[in-house]
Amino acid sequence: MAEDGTPFIILGADAVLAALPASPVQLAHACHLLGFQLAAPATWGDELIAESCLDQLADYEHQAAVMCSCPLVTERLTRASMMLEPFMLTFVSPPVATARYIRAAFSGQALHITYAGACPGAADDSIDARITPAELLEAFAERAIVLGAQPNHFDALVPLDRRRFYSLPGGVPTRDHVERAAGRSFIEVTGDDVVLELTQQLIEQTPALLDIAVPLGCACAGAGEHAMRGNVRAGLLTLEPPRARTHVIDQSLHLDVTQSLVELCELHMGSVDSAEEPAALEVHLAADSAPAPEEPMIEIDVTGVDVIDVASMDVASIDAKPIEIEIELPPEIASTNHAVIPAPRKRPVVSRAPASIPRYANARGELVPRASLAVLRRALARIAKRKARRQPKVERGRRERAMEIHDGLVRTTPRTPRSLAIAGSADLPRPVPPPPARHRPRTMMEL
Repeated sequence: MAEDGTPFIILGADAVLAALPASPVQLAHACHLLGFQLAAPATWGDELIAESCLDQLADYEHQAAVMCSCPLVTERLTRASMMLEPFMLTFVSPPVATARYIRAAFSGQALHITYAGACPGAADDSIDARITPAELLEAFAERAIVLGAQPNHFDALVPLDRRRFYSLPGGVPTRDHVERAAGRSFIEVTGDDVVLELTQQLIEQTPALLDIAVPLGCACAGAGEHAMRGNVRAGLLTLEPPRARTHVIDQSLHLDVTQSLVELCELHMGSVDSAEEPAALEVHLAADSAPAPEEPMIEIDVTGVDVIDVASMDVASIDAKPIEIEIELPPEIASTNHAVIPAPRKRPVVSRAPASIPRYANARGELVPRASLAVLRRALARIAKRKARRQPKVERGRRERAMEIHDGLVRTTPRTPRSLAIAGSADLPRPVPPPPARHRPRTMMEL
């Protein structure tokens, strides 16, 4: 445990899921036995981000906005180009927002904040150390702390308010707050290719707040290694207390949880570089490691090579023969079997769409450009699969039977001897019984 401040810990959503079947209250008690003075929930950061998002949506100039509080979302949207930058609402990650809130609430005190979770956006100056949920459980096992044996209520510890008012897991506002505060709808984009569906939503210019964090594996939203089945956000909400009716966060602490896109990109590049090295228990210990050895660079002397004027050459007279160039390598490199020459970095090539973009009519009857035919095909395939799943097998077999009978493909009643006898007897004339004696005319013998 660190000695440079009061030890606090922030429990991420994936840490709470990894501790199941133990409750979040039992996890907080176990962290107190481990030496932490306070076990703060990451829901505080979700509330700060959701409230800031609603403030920006109130006077947002674009019809559609994309929620970007996870570095995975920012990296995916900026992988090829920066065309979606005007539609992105960028914020810090929920653990960073929680850490800033804790430091503002305990201003003037020396704190050592540890984050337990796998969010890649937790690399911030406000967080002193990071551990994974597996490392936290290993620490409990080493100290012989049993999560299931901890009390399921707060007695000696100060109860922390883990309720939500504005937010959902991951920092996105709820549907009701988005509709009430900004007059927009909330759309959680799901599917095989979320970028194509997101592009379609942006082209249609529907007033909405779009979120793609869960399909991309956002740990703060409940996705990842310890995700629950079905709707991961709804499953995570079942572990939390009922929703609050008023503000949960102290409104007197004015915190800025927004972040520019440049800072987010730099944060993602730093997380990628740190992922190549072995994970450490605390972030500040990684600075003490020895620097990586630099790869030897090869210098080629081309002073003795003749310059060929390609413009003055006859193309038809050139023979298709390889050009051999002798290169003298240094002795330390020539002794090896191969030499490593760093290749130039490839840059993404952005191609422009043709002038004639295919269009289709939306629900309001307006002709809008279509992002890709694959979106329509996948939508039709999902609708067909959903209908086939809902239709019972008996009803489907009954309809197929009716169609076969209508087409004359089904034979009539099976031709058994009994059916033949019954059918034959039905065709023969039935004998007429004699009339009663009183109605029968008398003959000469009877007279």
